[in-house]
This record gives sequence, structure tokens and C-alpha cells, in this order.
Amino acid sequence: MIRLAFLAVGMMFLIGLVWHIGPSQIWETTERVGIGPFCIILLPLLAVYLLDTYGWWLTLGHWVSRIGFFRLFMVRMAGEAINVTTPTAMLGGEPMKAYLLKRDGVPMVEGLASVVAAKTIMVIAQMLFMLLGLGLMVWTVGEGEYDVLGAFVSVGLLGFGAFLLLIVQRYGIGAGLLTVAETCRIRRQWVESRRSQFLELDRTLRRFYHQRRQTFVVALCVFFIAWLTECLEVYAILYFLGAEVGWLSSLSIAAIAVLIKGSVSFIPGGMGAQEGGYLFLLMGFGYGEVTGLTFALLRRMREIIWILIGLIFLAALRGRTALASTA
Repeated sequence: MIRLAFLAVGMMFLIGLVWHIGPSQIWETTERVGIGPFCIILLPLLAVYLLDTYGWWLTLGHWVSRIGFFRLFMVRMAGEAINVTTPTAMLGGEPMKAYLLKRDGVPMVEGLASVVAAKTIMVIAQMLFMLLGLGLMVWTVGEGEYDVLGAFVSVGLLGFGAFLLLIVQRYGIGAGLLTVAETCRIRRQWVESRRSQFLELDRTLRRFYHQRRQTFVVALCVFFIAWLTECLEVYAILYFLGAEVGWLSSLSIAAIAVLIKGSVSFIPGGMGAQEGGYLFLLMGFGYGEVTGLTFALLRRMREIIWILIGLIFLAALRGRTALASTA
């Protein structure tokens, strides 16, 4: 209920922003883009998703022989669609990814371990990307336009969270879940029947971090390149809106946009708050209100398109799984 209330407030805030700036001005600015350029705007995010899929592919080890790259891409998109469209704090789609991999013969424990490892490496790459963007922002814009200290504190908290995630994995996620379940007295028989799987998850993750350090580094580089690729989308949107744009400012905007998106994840889809954050971000870089909000709305439109594609993939994957189970 609380998240639904946040969603309602966010939608009202977004409507208020559009009304304040002027729907006609926003529509006229959007018309400058057109269908062709908008399709081009979709391409950088496709590249990001493909790179993310490859980073995950690396963590699967020898199990990659059981699943094709395009199918892994479908599973990734389906899981991310669940993350965005359900009130699970961007985590609900991760177990679903492992579940969908079972259809291709990847054990649940191995699939879940690869999902956890890939997510951890992605968060570390995200932290490095945001630090780079904040550094460029201070260099190109200066400190006066933003609460730079607050931004660096936010990145620091993200880094601390990633560090804790690594520590928890070293201690054992499975062992931790077992402890919580026993403390909360959650269906003892259910817990005991899966104890071996929880403990095997811990062993699998430890083997990955201890024995596959080169894979960890390569995957980190792949995820970092994926984050860097987001600046292409920022550049394309501003270019097609007819705004003056540079590569360094595009990279900085992309990095801070990631920070904004993550900080409003408690609101479903970041509705309203995300657009407002992008608006003030663009204004800080010297762009007008119309350009700022149109930029935010175009990013929202492409996000909706990719979510719909993810949901289509989810329906196809679950349908195939259902047919396989009845065969």
C-alpha cells in the first residue's frame, strides 16, 4: 500500500511538472525527434543489455554450453521486467532468472549463484561508473550547481552496500537464510528439505570468487563498459532534441542519472521522482526546462518499450516451460 501511495504521488508530481512547463511545448520538442531518431535512441540501451548478458554469461562457467546467448538475453530481459514492474525492490526478478535457466538444464543452485555473482559485479561496476561521472561533473560544471558531497555520500553508501554483499557471500547467503528461517520458525520441514541446496549455494559462490578471479575481472570490465555505453543514449537524445551536447557532459549526465534512478527505487518505476531528478540534472548542466523534461519523458518511453519486450520474453519462456512440463 505504501508503494502504491508513492506511485500515486509520483504520477501527480509528473502531471504537475508537465502542466507547469506546458504540454504543447513538450509535444513540439518531442516532434523534432521523430520515429527514425527514436529507434536510434533505443540502440544504445540494446547494446547495454547485450553487454550485461555477456557479463552474466561469463559467470555461468561451463554451464554456458547448456544455453544459447539469445536465450540468456531473453531470460535477463524477463527478469529485469519483473524487477521494474513488481514491488520487490529491484530483486524479485533475480530468482526468476535462475528458475528459467532450469529449463535448459542449469541446476537451480548454479543458476542462482551466477545471478548473485553477476549482480554483485554489476553493482561494483556501477559504483565505479558513478564515481567517474561525479568527478567529471565537478570538473566540467563545478560544485556550485549540485550537492556534490551528498552525491559522493550516496556513491559511498552504494560502495559500502557492495562491500557488505561480498562479505555476506563470503560468510554464506544460504547459511544466513537458514539462520533467519530458523529464527523466524519458518516451516522447519521446508527449510530442512532445502538445507543442502542453501549450503551448496555458499560453496559455489566461494569457488567462483576464489578460483575464477580472472573471470571476475573480465566481467567487471564488461559491466563497466556497459555502464559507459549509456552515455551514447544521453548524447543521442540531446542531439536529436537540437541541444548542444558534448561527450564528457553526456557521460556525467548518464552516471548521475543512474544515481538518481537508484535513489528513487522505493517508488514503483521511480514514477515522477525520476523525471523530476532528470529535469533538475539537465537544468544544472545549462539546459532549459522543456529540454530537461522532454529528455526524461523520452527515457521513460524507451524504458516502457524495453519492459514490454521483457514481458513478452517472460510469457514466451514460461509458456515454453509449461509445455515442456506437460509433455
